[in-house]
Amino acid sequence: MNKMEATMLWADRGRTLRCGETATPHAPPRCLAVSRQGNLGLQARRFSLWVQIRGEAWIESAEGRFRLRPGQWIALDRESRPTVQASSTGLCLGMSFEAVGSPSRRPADDSRVYPGRGRLNRRERVVFLRLWRRACPRALMGAGSHGDTRPLLAFMAEVQRDLQRFAQRCPGRTRGHRHQVFVRLQRARLYLKGHHHRRIPMRELARLVNFSHSYFSRTYTFVYEEQPQVTASRIRLAHAADLLISTGAPIGEIAQASGFENNCSFSRAFRAHFGISATDYRRHGDQQEGNSGKATA
Repeated sequence: MNKMEATMLWADRGRTLRCGETATPHAPPRCLAVSRQGNLGLQARRFSLWVQIRGEAWIESAEGRFRLRPGQWIALDRESRPTVQASSTGLCLGMSFEAVGSPSRRPADDSRVYPGRGRLNRRERVVFLRLWRRACPRALMGAGSHGDTRPLLAFMAEVQRDLQRFAQRCPGRTRGHRHQVFVRLQRARLYLKGHHHRRIPMRELARLVNFSHSYFSRTYTFVYEEQPQVTASRIRLAHAADLLISTGAPIGEIAQASGFENNCSFSRAFRAHFGISATDYRRHGDQQEGNSGKATA
């Protein structure tokens, strides 16, 4: 197999760049970087992967708005067309591909990269940075760069290994069909994360992934072993918990920002999920942040 030579696009120091549709049907991968208030928009229908190295970045996509902190990663489907904005100290590195999350046209199921979110620990972040530099064009990154994207994709597929058990539960007669179903389900989960500030009707999710309401609800529940409504509630409560720790906003405002109609319904749901009240959670600082690179969506 020939190496997948990549091109390079870097938005730095407030620069705004737009990556349009590719002129060729099988364009090479593209290394992406956004830093120091740079802004980069991916307008082409290409799968993309982003990892926050330092500072923060904000991503606007078809699935919603996401905030990336150091070590966090997000993988987006080819329909997402994200725009990435870095903070003044931010560095967000990425890569986009013509194929859907795959280093080859017909990869094995265990070598795919799926849409989702997660976090890399410190060691994994160092590995990612080294592989990203290796994937970049030799002319830009120096003699130590090989321009080979396959090791990076294989590494991220390993990071997402926890998703494999869900992908294998998807219905379909072929691996390709199961893969397409799982990509759509993962997009739905990202949509819930990108809209954690409101309640999402299930029919809205079904339309997003082009499934009927009944098929979406049945398939989602079978694959993830929980109903979409349960996932949505858990995501909104996790967002509320993060706001309790990271901001001093009143609890009533946090309830509204997390899609709850009133304080009473928020308080009941929060206590049922975390086992303590929102006030006690804020007081004790019970922030549950994992240090592994396991996928969370």
